[in-house]
Parts: sequence; structure tokens; C-alpha cells
Amino acid sequence: MENKISRYEEVRLQIKNGDVIMYKGKKFFPRLIRWLTGYPYSHAGIAVWWNQRLMVMEAVMRGVTISPLSRNIYQHKGNVEWFKCKKEISEEDRLRMVIFAQEELGKSYARWKTMLFGLKVLFKRDLSKKDELRMEDKLFCSQYVAQIYNSIGLDLKKNREDRFMSPGDIASSPLLEKRGEFKVTNDSIELVYV
Repeated sequence: MENKISRYEEVRLQIKNGDVIMYKGKKFFPRLIRWLTGYPYSHAGIAVWWNQRLMVMEAVMRGVTISPLSRNIYQHKGNVEWFKCKKEISEEDRLRMVIFAQEELGKSYARWKTMLFGLKVLFKRDLSKKDELRMEDKLFCSQYVAQIYNSIGLDLKKNREDRFMSPGDIASSPLLEKRGEFKVTNDSIELVYV
């Protein structure tokens, strides 16, 4: 059976505020994250509409940023996938997610927390703690996405604090489902549906 393929221009209007964008990076640091966590994912971001532009908000080394999703896909060295929430999220809650995500813009990247998290995973330390929304001064990608969902009462992984969420934990959340994978061919982007 052949997968359905659509052009980015056709798909982008189906992507909603709060949908999750997952990355499988191929450089050293993303490969290290994938090895440590045992998941194929190395990064996570959140889709938001900004006027008529589809953007991705993410916590990267330079902090919490926003950029056009199409440019983000072109520039990423690796696979980029689109996930939707299985539960219906009201437009009001989606707007609350965007507002929460915007309030985090400009915060620093949590380099030390990322390293601490990696060591806990490497040495198989307990990561299950009471999960509650905590405002942090510094964030890393999957923590940022988990907090955005927690801001509307959706816990992507039960008994796991947001600060101990890996990109793989986000992708394997029972609340999310993969819709497809973006492919860059020539000078265009296509979505291969799953």
C-alpha cells in the first residue's frame, strides 16, 4: 500500500496551535540524546499560528525561540514529524497553550538540567515524581512542550515530571499520534502521511 503524500501548502492549514513537531537529528548531540534515551527522537517543538504564518516554538541552545515551520524543516538535518493530540482540544484551550508558550519566549536553554537529565537516564535513576506545572527560568525542548500541555491540564506522561521528559517521552505519549513525516524534495516540502 502506497502512502498518501501532500504538498506542504495543502497540509499547513490542517496543523493547529499546539500540535507537536518532533525531530530526529543526525548530528552528534542529537545522536547522543537518541542513544541516552533509547528513542529515535532528539528534539521537540510546538506548532503555533502567528497571524497567517505557521511557526514552531522551541527551546534550543540560544533559548526559547520562534521561527517559520517551513524554514525550520528546510534547515533541519534529519527527519521532522507532525503529531496531533488524540483528545479534542477546544480552540480556547489551544489559545491558552499559545499564550503560555509565548510567555516563555526568550528564556534561556537549560544546559545543566539537560546534562543532569542525561546522567539520570544513563545511570537509570528514578524519573517518576509528582508531576505538576512548575514555572522554570531555563527550559529544554521536551520540558517546554510538556509544560505547554500541562498548562491546559493534559499530562503527556503520567508520573513523570516535565523536567524529566525526553523527546521520546513526548512522541510516545498515549495522548499523541503521529500524522506524518515532512520530506524535503528539490525545493519543496511534502508530508508523507502514516
